[in-house]
Amino acid sequence: MSDRESDTRQEPGLGEKAGSQRATELLAHQLSEATRANGEVDLPALLEAIGSTYENLATELGRIDGRTDALSVEKTDKNALVTLALDTVSEGIAVFDADDRIVLWNQRYLEFYPELEGFLVEGRSFETMLRLGLERGAYVDARGREEEWLKARLERHALPNSIEEQHRADGRWIRVEERRMADGGRVGIRVDISEFKRREAASRLLFEDSPVPMYLFDSETLRFLAVNRATVSRYGYTVHQFMNMSVLDMRPERLRAEALVAIRNGVDTQSGNQLFRHLKADGTEIDVEVFSRKQLHNGRQAVLVTAIDVTERKRASDELEATREFLDTIIENVPAALFAKDPVSRKYILLNRAGELLFGCMREDFIGKSARQIFGERVAIAAEAEEDELLSGGVKQLTASETVSTPNGTRLLTITRMVVRNPDGSPRFIVGVTMDVTEKRRAEEQIAYLSQHDALTGLPNREAMMVRLADGIFAATATQARFGLLSVDIDRFKTLNDLYGHAVADKVLKEAARRLVDIAGDGLVFRPGGDEFVMISNDPDQPNASRRLAALAQSVFSKDIVVDDKSIRIGISIGVATYPHDGDSGSLLLANAGAALYHVKSEARGQVRVYESKADQVIRDRWVLQADLGHALRNGELSLHFQPQAEINGRIFGFEALMRWTHPTRGPISPEKFIPLAEESNLILDMSEWVLEEACRTAAGWTHPLTVAVNLSPIQFQHGELPRLIQQTLIDTGLPPSRLELEITEGILLGDFAHIVGMLRRIKAMGVRIAMDDFGTGYSSLSYLQAFPFDKIKIDKSFVQSIGRTEQATTIIRAVIGLCRGLGIPVIAEGVETEEQRSFLAQEHCPEIQGYIIGRPAPIQVYDKIVDTLASARTL
Repeated sequence: MSDRESDTRQEPGLGEKAGSQRATELLAHQLSEATRANGEVDLPALLEAIGSTYENLATELGRIDGRTDALSVEKTDKNALVTLALDTVSEGIAVFDADDRIVLWNQRYLEFYPELEGFLVEGRSFETMLRLGLERGAYVDARGREEEWLKARLERHALPNSIEEQHRADGRWIRVEERRMADGGRVGIRVDISEFKRREAASRLLFEDSPVPMYLFDSETLRFLAVNRATVSRYGYTVHQFMNMSVLDMRPERLRAEALVAIRNGVDTQSGNQLFRHLKADGTEIDVEVFSRKQLHNGRQAVLVTAIDVTERKRASDELEATREFLDTIIENVPAALFAKDPVSRKYILLNRAGELLFGCMREDFIGKSARQIFGERVAIAAEAEEDELLSGGVKQLTASETVSTPNGTRLLTITRMVVRNPDGSPRFIVGVTMDVTEKRRAEEQIAYLSQHDALTGLPNREAMMVRLADGIFAATATQARFGLLSVDIDRFKTLNDLYGHAVADKVLKEAARRLVDIAGDGLVFRPGGDEFVMISNDPDQPNASRRLAALAQSVFSKDIVVDDKSIRIGISIGVATYPHDGDSGSLLLANAGAALYHVKSEARGQVRVYESKADQVIRDRWVLQADLGHALRNGELSLHFQPQAEINGRIFGFEALMRWTHPTRGPISPEKFIPLAEESNLILDMSEWVLEEACRTAAGWTHPLTVAVNLSPIQFQHGELPRLIQQTLIDTGLPPSRLELEITEGILLGDFAHIVGMLRRIKAMGVRIAMDDFGTGYSSLSYLQAFPFDKIKIDKSFVQSIGRTEQATTIIRAVIGLCRGLGIPVIAEGVETEEQRSFLAQEHCPEIQGYIIGRPAPIQVYDKIVDTLASARTL
């Protein structure tokens, strides 16, 4: 102890010596009472002992002499005697008075808290001691949260009894046990549990990562408490399934009663082994040797079990008898090939089952032989060099790659060797773990191949194409050569995919690749992605050679492709760019060939077009406009126009929200022009989200509860969580769900029908209405109306505007109205512009209309009088 004023002490008299002797006897007695038979100290008992000892000392020493000066000296001596006695124990001990000031501690306590050296004096408050430790970073768990940690520590310290574990900066773990004494003071004990923590962590690691199945079950209920990965792999049950099972569920039903008796008998012993028949998840029965040991788990009696599948085990030879237990418990069931060698003779003394499978021979052919006898001189020299280095003690383990000839062929192996030593340090075994990485290496080579090739067609992919183009341009520059690049696209491939499915479409792509390779040559055809191919023409007669190659390609595609007994006719469109006339880099050549291809697809599919600079300007304008669209939403260039919807008599009940774009320099841009651009670039997602929120927010501000209709893009069903977006928008804007109507086109339902209908049902369940837009213009199917209860059907304006001009349009309108009336689905006709059209629709009992005859799309301010003063046409 420091700062105890030892220089002021006097030689004790007879009374003082008697007090000293009494103090020592009391402490010895209490320490003896707190010590268990195995020599360990019962910490709770020791806490009581110290408190009792301290109080008894005060009483005993107080009887020695009543003189004030003598009491002062004896008190000092008392502390010294108590400290001397407490220094004999290995635990750190400290005593605090009722004011939480330290009055007594032993040397071991100071060793636990070296930061208090030179600071710890009698009367120092507990909180001050803690703060010094925090300032010096002594408490690992408190770093970055010192005040929070301090508050919690003081609260635990104030409890009548508390136990906690502390992680110290020097890496030690300390268990702290504290108990309040009768006078309000506190006694604390500190025990170093670092080794326990290390063993605990090692035990967890050995359990979870053990290649042998291990599990823990409750002794009373027999239910599983924990299983390691090897158990899950071996038995085939998931962890969740195990946690809902008992160990009896792993037994065949006919054997469960017998198994219960065996398990109970096993539990009654400290350790032992049993042979059981276990049941795997797939119904297979296996014989398992079980090693069990009782242990406590969260305060309950449990049993730790190691289970070894011995169904296919073969008895080892006589040379393996010395290592039988080692094989039985771990080695035989490890999936890696394991071997052991004698460190002197270098002969094999062990090989596991995985080794037999790997090397294609029985272990008896290995035991007692050297590497030279089995693998030959080359392999043996390399192996012995590794083993010599390990035996010298320079390294603990070494890993090397070796190519070995086996009955299963030449295999590439990685072998990790280590030396198992006796307690005196002498080598006992050379142990090796061998992994067959032949397939892994092949897989790596396959991955490298796939990184440069398309998985479906086997053609070089975009990355390989760009490298090939760069090399070709470098060579052509040096020789003043020319070559052509052809961008080939399958016409209407998406429609083919929708009609026949992905499996058929993939076969069409593979056949298309084969035909292109046949005419262009291997290494000159690439598949950058999708339904796009690229061919290279090395003939210097450009662009004529590329035109001839393109014509040949179109010729070979004039023949049907037969897939699953289906004859499929496909056409191709081709754009051509030549080096160096149309570009001096691979990316520019691709862009210009793509520009030429775009013109073919937009003007006349199935043709060939050579790049022209004028055409390039059109494409660039489109790309620039698409880039401008990306800024339009942020710059406030987008706005909403609203077109009224009315009953056939003209009473307006709602509006459809329509997106408009006013370009800062080009002025208004038609939706027919910018919406396809948005869908191509996925900008439509952000734009549609903005339209939905803006339309709902605007409608929520109307005086009368008119409805608002918003169009959904098909892309919204492919990305993100649409129902969640709609729900959040309604919450944010405050618009009642019944006032929102979402319009979808029939094309949306051509995707994952079940998934999309599921999303629509979730939206409809919110109270939102769903309308089918442009009915009759696409892939109309009565099955859609049967699969989902639409709230409204919209007759496309193309039919309405043909009223009085074509009988077919009139017949279609009548059929749709009659169909919807029979199904009880409301119907609305859009594009109504003339009184003649309105009268016809009224005669056919079409209840609702939308079009110029009611009102044109315009900013909502144009319709202020309607949304603010018109009595609602409906009760919503």
